[in-house]
This record gives sequence, structure tokens and C-alpha cells, in this order.
Amino acid sequence: MIVSQQFVQLLVMVVSGIAVGFIIDSVRLIVFSTPKRSSLRKWMMVLELLTWILLGGLTYYLLFWLKDGAWRAYDPLAQIAGIFLYQTFFQTFLRFVARIIVNITWKPFWFIVRLIIAIIRQILHIFMKIGAFVLRPFVKIYSYLSYTLLKKFRYIKYNKRQQ
Repeated sequence: MIVSQQFVQLLVMVVSGIAVGFIIDSVRLIVFSTPKRSSLRKWMMVLELLTWILLGGLTYYLLFWLKDGAWRAYDPLAQIAGIFLYQTFFQTFLRFVARIIVNITWKPFWFIVRLIIAIIRQILHIFMKIGAFVLRPFVKIYSYLSYTLLKKFRYIKYNKRQQ
């Protein structure tokens, strides 16, 4: 393998490390932009673990595509260096870009989902009120009849021995 090819592959691994840092940071930003009682926040650790597993698989695919699956010791070091480069130099700018993307896409999506859920709840609430209104006379009649019948039969002794 030519040295220039190895250098290009090293740069690709550094860039993939920067991308990994950006993706993990974006996942955390998306999760923390949801409400505190959101189910996404409750499952944050699982989501982040799945993201790391997916990124590991994509990194292996990248290595397989670049080097036919053979990796050298500097490949993971280059990716870790890319993550550190992201943290050091690119995090402020790319986090700003991620916040803009989240504010443009994720927050309106979350608003629409919550609006649809609120509308469905209100419709179900109205149906329940209508059903309660329709059933109210029957409940009143039943409670009246059951009370009067129980009042009449209160003095009847059951299992009374005949003397």
C-alpha cells in the first residue's frame, strides 16, 4: 500500500471520528430538547448505546470499504483523535449548526405530535362526556330502583329456620 493511500485513509478515519463526535453530540442535543417527562429521555442511555453500536458498525463498514476489512493500530487512534478534534475545535460551530437544525426540524415536529395528541384527547373527552350525559338517566333510574328495592327487602331474613 502506498504511503499516500495510507495518509488518505488516516484522514478519512479522523473525519469519521469528527462525524462520530457530531452525531453523538446531536443525539444528546435532540434528547435534551424534549420535555423532561418524555419517554425519549427515559430511554436516553439505551438510545445512546444503540447509536454507539450503529456508529461502530458503520466504522467497520468504512474500514471494510477502504481497506478490505484490515485495520491497523492507527485506525482507532485516528478516530479517537477525530473525536478529540471535534471536542476541541469543531464543537461550538457544529453544535450551533445542530441547534439550528433541531429548532427548524425537531421542535416543530414535536409540537405537531403534541398538538395531535392533545386534539385526540379532547375528542375522546368530548365523546366520554356525551356518553356520560346519555347514560345519566339510566344510572339515576338504576340507583333509585336499587335503593328502593334494597330498602324494601332490608327486613327480609334469609336462611331463616322454620319453627
